[in-house]
Amino acid sequence: MPSALVMKFAVNLFLITMVTGLAEAVHFAEEHDADPALLARILGAGPMASTVSRVKADKLVHGDFEVQASIADVLKNNRLIADAARARRTASPLLDVCHALFGEMLELGHAGADMAAVIHALRARTRSA
Repeated sequence: MPSALVMKFAVNLFLITMVTGLAEAVHFAEEHDADPALLARILGAGPMASTVSRVKADKLVHGDFEVQASIADVLKNNRLIADAARARRTASPLLDVCHALFGEMLELGHAGADMAAVIHALRARTRSA
């Protein structure tokens, strides 16, 4: 596999797991009656802040899932990265969990929503627990 493609996959792996982790953090805050907007401000001012994390946190806080990177596209990229990992027998447990969550988003009918909408899969899991 060309090194440029490997780098693209590595960057996308980080993006997918980062946004999913952010959605889970917001969901956790909501479920514990903490203010997601305050969480977004704290995260945005700290060492983990990035342009992507700030934009996606704002989407999560406001429930704005207008597409920047669609669930369907993220799932496709997730599959490509997972296939590359399997081909080299590389462990990718975080990616595997993300794959399951984004797959659930398709089943929930959110294929065209922004990837931050993965929070809906977390909410659905919470309701069914």
